[in-house]
Amino acid sequence: MNAFNQSELGALLLDREVAPQEMAPNELLDVVMSRQFGTDYQPIVDVQSSEMLGYEARARFWARGGRPIDADKLRMSLRKNPLLLFHLELELKKQQIADFPGEGWLMLDLDMDSFFAGGEGTDNPFLNLFREHAWSDREIIINVVQNHTMQETLRTQHMMDLLQHSGTSVALEDAGLSWGMFSLSAFLDAAMVKFSSRALLELDGKAAQAMVDWLVGAARKIGVQTVMTGVDTCAALEWARKMRIDCVQRRLFSKQAMQVH
Repeated sequence: MNAFNQSELGALLLDREVAPQEMAPNELLDVVMSRQFGTDYQPIVDVQSSEMLGYEARARFWARGGRPIDADKLRMSLRKNPLLLFHLELELKKQQIADFPGEGWLMLDLDMDSFFAGGEGTDNPFLNLFREHAWSDREIIINVVQNHTMQETLRTQHMMDLLQHSGTSVALEDAGLSWGMFSLSAFLDAAMVKFSSRALLELDGKAAQAMVDWLVGAARKIGVQTVMTGVDTCAALEWARKMRIDCVQRRLFSKQAMQVH
């Protein structure tokens, strides 16, 4: 069963999603060692021209029988075993890069703890993997995923430096929203900043508009791309166009995503 068919099956079984905490340790290990994972490639589209710029690879996991597992909760459960999580993330990245058939952006989520489990120097296995594809038609962009604590600031900056020196671009996930430390240096060093349309809906309308207006204006002045994720409706797309956001991502363009697999 290929990754797209697994995604279809997962969509049908969302109401039967498995909680990792309900799984025995050997079942969690089985997910990793039996490679019960796949990828949903979500399109990234230029707001003004509707040009397809690339895709973000989102991991999908399945228990025995095809029941989906929440990806974020699975990673949280595996934090008790950092080496196992490191192995999973590295194998996922290899698969996501190998299975991506197109050109343009290939955006990958990478947990900071998993990254540093491979070492804090230039011989990190993730860096070696990304270097193989640096400065090619397939541009890899890393979403730096971290735990949103003030103590993580220096580690985040160090990870960004290592990635960029290896020729890999970096994106800031949910800039200004869930990052507990939105540093100016990180903003200046990123290739793009991302924010969630769903998170914006939780804010006061005027506050959301003011924040996005500031982010877009600042990003444009320093040459940083802006991406709004979770764009599932035409109304969200029109709002992104009105706010002069560069790119949008997610289910509104799912038909194009189906062509990848």
